[in-house]
Amino acid sequence: MSSLPRWLARPLFYLLLGVYAWLLVLPLLSLVSASFRTEADLFTPGLLPPQPTLEAYREALAKHPILRYLLNSLGVSLAITLGVLLTSATLGYALARVRFAGQSLLFGFVVGLLLIPDEVTFLPRYLLVQELGWINSYWALIVPFLASPLGIFLMRQFIKSLPQDLFDAARIDGAGHLRTLWYVALPLAAPALGALGALSFLGAWNMYLWPLVVINQNEMKTVQIAIAQVQSVEVSSWNVVAAAAVLVLLPTLLAFLLAQRAFIRGIALGGLKG
Repeated sequence: MSSLPRWLARPLFYLLLGVYAWLLVLPLLSLVSASFRTEADLFTPGLLPPQPTLEAYREALAKHPILRYLLNSLGVSLAITLGVLLTSATLGYALARVRFAGQSLLFGFVVGLLLIPDEVTFLPRYLLVQELGWINSYWALIVPFLASPLGIFLMRQFIKSLPQDLFDAARIDGAGHLRTLWYVALPLAAPALGALGALSFLGAWNMYLWPLVVINQNEMKTVQIAIAQVQSVEVSSWNVVAAAAVLVLLPTLLAFLLAQRAFIRGIALGGLKG
């Protein structure tokens, strides 16, 4: 595209971006369109439903405890997100600004954990949860994910990139590590915390295999399990499945919109700081 004239290259570039964006959004629009269709109009050509109706949403809410599943996932996701932010901020600060014996070894251990696939720790984690008697409990859904090696690494790198003069000034003013973390490091690390919080929330919300294994009681299931359950029950009513999927999608979309600025800024700053 560099050989093209500037007046032609820029419009062509934006045209390709627009086509790519449309291809990404098209499945979502089709899902939303299907949720507003009747079963008879489900396969009618066109993106817009011929006769928009909320019947699929009413049927999904009446036949399946979607709201209960949403509350389960919301509570679990918020608890995991808060836990990840707390552990990542405190441990990241300790690895970046507190000198202690074995600091480099501990940081190497955190980096090493990033190289271990989740599938490797799945069985030991399940056996531990079973030994503790946490099967069919919220503890099994929350506690194993309260700390994130990636979150610790990101916060350590971000806090380490902050000017040392700020921490020296806080120390001269008599601030301890907790006050320095709360009043100096965390306000400056807000973009990184926003990005980490959004990623943690989305990751917790989209968990499927772990809740499927540790939760058997129907009233404790999360939304991803619920969608699979709705799909198995509503074999022919794909408009009901689409309505349930849209209801499940709304909280994550809202979370991203609320944290969008911090999320994008955190990723941009992380890329600039290396």
